[in-house]
Amino acid sequence: MNSNLARLISDYQGAVREAVAVMHDSGIEQPASNTDWTGNAIPQHGTLKGGITYFKHGYGCSVGLPSGTVDFDFGEHGEIDGFDAWRLASFAGPRLLEYGFASEAALNDCFKAEVAAGSLVYSGYILHYIAHAA
Repeated sequence: MNSNLARLISDYQGAVREAVAVMHDSGIEQPASNTDWTGNAIPQHGTLKGGITYFKHGYGCSVGLPSGTVDFDFGEHGEIDGFDAWRLASFAGPRLLEYGFASEAALNDCFKAEVAAGSLVYSGYILHYIAHAA
């Protein structure tokens, strides 16, 4: 896989893990499925421990971590390691060039190439996952 994309995905997934941990510490449990998430009774907007804000949406959440905002969706079985090119670009924001991408279009082209190469696997609904060797 392209090393720049791999680093961006790794950093994004780390931020998602951090967000989910803060949510857990604040009393918001990780759902067993994305549909469980949509049916939970937490407020759409709120503040987590440490003054960290969140916005619940559809199958996911946007969390304003001190290091920056991370937006993610829970997977079909509550997974937190899924991503798409838009979420990666939003996460990188003005640091996109630091990840080796001159533009969002360059990131999208790289993302599509990795999907075509089989390095990234489409979930069937928005999210992609890193392909694991069998």
